[in-house]
Amino acid sequence: MKLLLAAVIFFSAIIQGHALNFSASLLYKVTSGKQSTPADVVIESADTAGIYDAFSGSYTVYKNGSAVSSVKKEFLKGGNCFVKNGNYYLYCNSKANSLDMISSKFEVYSSAKIAVFDPTDVAVSGGYAYVADNDNHRIVKIDLAEAKETASAGKYGKERLQFWYPYAVAFDQAGQLLVSEVLNTRIQKITKELKFYEFIGSWGINQGQFYRPTGIALSGSTLFVADGYTGLIQYFDKDGKFAGVLTDTYGNKLKFGSLTHIRISGNTLAVVDAFEKTVFIFQLKEKN
Repeated sequence: MKLLLAAVIFFSAIIQGHALNFSASLLYKVTSGKQSTPADVVIESADTAGIYDAFSGSYTVYKNGSAVSSVKKEFLKGGNCFVKNGNYYLYCNSKANSLDMISSKFEVYSSAKIAVFDPTDVAVSGGYAYVADNDNHRIVKIDLAEAKETASAGKYGKERLQFWYPYAVAFDQAGQLLVSEVLNTRIQKITKELKFYEFIGSWGINQGQFYRPTGIALSGSTLFVADGYTGLIQYFDKDGKFAGVLTDTYGNKLKFGSLTHIRISGNTLAVVDAFEKTVFIFQLKEKN
């Protein structure tokens, strides 16, 4: 019996030793005025972030919380996402029904136009952009070199390869595309060939469940999911199992107003809170 008890204790210690435990330390936050709509954030470097404002059509760069530059363009008004890809940006232009490629000088040099299109997020792999087409309940695959749609998958529904307002997309380490579905209250994982892989999560307010999942991002193999209704950020392990709720360094759950996009680069986490009109920049920490 003593040997069995010792084995159980040892096995439990191994499990606890490998459990995920993340916290976030606030570096700074940027709060906009009433006439603003912070829609996305780009982590340019460890101490620099750019905030895209859809109302003004501006992109303002902050270094350690202080604004250092700002660009305003008419065509940037009313968009849904602004993502850096190498030395250029991808812009979800819902007003023009297009995914625009924008140079570092903030000029459109290429545009993939689709007749009916409501892009809300984009992830890139192997020269292709995978775009969440929110209103049309599908994922669109775009050849970036040709600036044209090559394939799409999905329609309104609750089954495999069906979506109900897909919002955010991100690739995991295995090369699978994760898609948050706001009203299907789940994460759907599909392949680069747009084939079904698996579901993560379900409707509810308990741990590991979603009410209105919006932004998603990955740190290594850990998936972070923002909930636009509960205001919490949950994280899941490489197998899609619930691992925790993001807290501050004191162990208190971080609670936001209405979360949209979240982005992670290295140990920097950027969070867009649409209700508070605030972008938060955190240092992400994992405890062993």
